Amino acid sequence: MAQVARQHPSNLLTIISSRPHAALLAWASFDLANTFFAVAMITFYFPLWLIEDRGVPELLFSVALSGSMIGVALLMPICGAMADATGQRMRYLRWTSLVCIGLTFLLGWVDHVGLALGLFALANAAYQLGTVFYDALLRQVALKGRLGQASGFGSAFGYLGSMVGLSFLWPFVQSAGYHAAVIPSAIYFLLFALPSFLLIRDPAPTSSVLPRKTAREAIRQLGKTLRQSRTIPGVWWFFLASFLSLNAINTILIFMAIYTKRVLGFSDSEMIRFFLVGQGSAVLGALAGARVIDRLGAHRTLGFIWLGWTVALALAAWLVNPAWLWVIGPVIGCCLGPTWATSRVLLIQLCPKHQTAEFLGLAGLLSRVSSIIGPLIWGVIVLDPTQYRQAVWVLVGLMVMGVAVLQKVPKTKEVAG
Repeated sequence: MAQVARQHPSNLLTIISSRPHAALLAWASFDLANTFFAVAMITFYFPLWLIEDRGVPELLFSVALSGSMIGVALLMPICGAMADATGQRMRYLRWTSLVCIGLTFLLGWVDHVGLALGLFALANAAYQLGTVFYDALLRQVALKGRLGQASGFGSAFGYLGSMVGLSFLWPFVQSAGYHAAVIPSAIYFLLFALPSFLLIRDPAPTSSVLPRKTAREAIRQLGKTLRQSRTIPGVWWFFLASFLSLNAINTILIFMAIYTKRVLGFSDSEMIRFFLVGQGSAVLGALAGARVIDRLGAHRTLGFIWLGWTVALALAAWLVNPAWLWVIGPVIGCCLGPTWATSRVLLIQLCPKHQTAEFLGLAGLLSRVSSIIGPLIWGVIVLDPTQYRQAVWVLVGLMVMGVAVLQKVPKTKEVAG
C-alpha cells in the first residue's frame, strides 16, 4: 500500500479510476454536485430572491429561463455530435461545469436584477449543456448489462444532492437571506465535482482534433442523424411523449417552491422540510427504479412513473390543502426519482450505440424546449393569482397526453453496455 502511495499522483489516479466501480461512483458524485446549482438557482433561492424579495413577476423569471433554454436547445444536438466525433465527453463536461461555477460565483456579488438575470441565463446554459456530456458517459461507466442500475444510481445521488444542497445552503439563507446561498452553491458544486474531474478519463484521441472542423462535421452528422432517426422505430414517438410530459414536470420543479409559499402559505422552514421529505422519497424512488428498470423494462417502467405523476398532480389540483400536500409530495418524489434515469435508458436502448451522445442531444433539445413552453404557459396563467389551480390542471393534461403517446413507442430489450 505504501508503495502505491509513493507513485506519481497521475499514476495513482489511473489505478483508482481503473477499478470497476470507481468511475461509476465518480460519475454519480457529479450528479450530486451539479444539483447545488439546480437547488440554489433554478428551484429555490435565486427565484425566491427575485420574486419574494425583489418583487419580480414569475413571468419575467420564466422569460429569462426560456431565453437561456433557446440557446441551449439549439446547441445541445451539436454538442452531442461533437462529443461523439471526438470522444472527449469528460473534457467538455469539465469546461461547461467550470463556466457555470464561475458565472454563479460572480452572480453572488451582483445585486442588480437585470444583470443577475443575464448572468443566471448564461450560467444555466452552461449547466444544461453539461448534462449532454454527463448522460453520454453512462455507457462508459456502467457495468455490462447494468445500464438501468447505473442510471438509477446516478439519479439517486442527484436527489441526495438536493437534500444535501438544501441542508448545506439553508444556514447561509437564515443568516443573510436568499441571495446568500448563491456563492456557497458554486463552491459546493466545484468540491463535489472534483472526483469526476479527476477519476473519469476520456479515451486517447486517435488523431488531432480541430474544433472548427469538428464542429462543421458535427453539424453535417447531425443532419444525417435527424434523417436517420426517422427510420428508427419509436424514436420520434418517444421524443414527442417526453416533450409533452416534461413540459409538466419541468414546470413543477421550477415553480413548486413559489407555489408552496404563495398558494399554500408555507413558511421558509416548512418549505425546506417539505422538500427534504420529497427529495428523500426521490432517493428511494431512484434506488427502486434502478432495480426495476432492468427487470420490468424501461418502457413499462416509464409508463408507470408518468402515470404516477399524472395522478399526483391531479390530486394536487383537486385538493388545494397544505395537509394533503404532505401526502402528495412523497408520491411526486417517488415518481421524480427514476424519471430521468428511466427515460435516459429507454432512449439509449432505442438509438445506435455509436450515436449515443447525438440522440441524447436531440432529447436534450426537446427537454429544454419544454423548459421554455411549460414555464411560459404557467407564468401567463398565474399573472392572475387566482388561477394557480387552473395552471396545475393544464400540467395534468400534458401528462395525460404524454402517457398516451408513450404507448406508440415499441418495447425494447436492453442493449449491452
